Amino acid sequence: MTAPPRATPDHAGLEAAGADDVFAALVARAAAAGVGTGRVVHRTDKAVVATGRRDGQPVIVKLLTTDDPYWVGRRQHELRLYELITDQPPPVRVPRVLHAEARLTVLTQLPGQRLDDQRHLTRDVSAATAQLVLNTLDTLAAWTPTPPLPQPVDYHGRIDAEHAAGFLDDADQYALHTLVDQLGSGRVTAHGDPLAANLLLDRKHCALIDFEYTGSYLPGYDLALLHIVAAAASPTLTAAIGDRVHTANITTAYCVNLLLLTCREIRLHTALPADGATTSLLAYLRQLLSQARHDIQALTRWA
Repeated sequence: MTAPPRATPDHAGLEAAGADDVFAALVARAAAAGVGTGRVVHRTDKAVVATGRRDGQPVIVKLLTTDDPYWVGRRQHELRLYELITDQPPPVRVPRVLHAEARLTVLTQLPGQRLDDQRHLTRDVSAATAQLVLNTLDTLAAWTPTPPLPQPVDYHGRIDAEHAAGFLDDADQYALHTLVDQLGSGRVTAHGDPLAANLLLDRKHCALIDFEYTGSYLPGYDLALLHIVAAAASPTLTAAIGDRVHTANITTAYCVNLLLLTCREIRLHTALPADGATTSLLAYLRQLLSQARHDIQALTRWA
């Protein structure tokens, strides 16, 4: 994999560019890397992703469109993670990096369809699909590369931040600090962002893509995030997650992750333009927050 060079002045302006200009920039930079660009398959306010072909093989090209230092840092983390994946492959299907430069990444294209194109699932999934997804995340959690993966979440710091933001009261703050202390330093590998769009299903296989947040977390992090984005539409997946948490005996860590991630999810959606869908989703998330706070308080009483 070629090392990302320093940014040059012609990289500026993409953040404010229109969709056509961004796609034109993607096509031009992909062509310089030997890629013929196909169609856009995913677009966010920070990146655009398209299919393509390189040396006759199907590939994915991803162009970072923001200069925000946070997202630049996330991409650098992802590229380092891909280097580690090359040296110590995880026991799950993941893409390989074929080329990387300042903003552009070219990856092998994996077979399969996304579990959903939306952040929050829009439909229920079959029991077989639920088990396939959870088996994949469990398999990734058992991956222990050397050196250990970084820990993206400062749990005590996150607790205090959510308390300061008004999502947690004093009792919640105390309970969470107590439980995190009791859980100790044990961490496991997690994808960090197992949204439906990052899960590719191909018959009896599930592949993972996008590793901007992959690292070491308290157990149950991926399950907690998946619960948040699935619960409103997929009782089958939600029930399967609950069974995994119980079987693995990770209820406390899972509930800590669930509460903190629910706070984050509310904050993310509060910043979106208000419409009927956002209002409905926020109402659901606030119900989830109330239940998660109740569960944390109960765990503290039982401890």
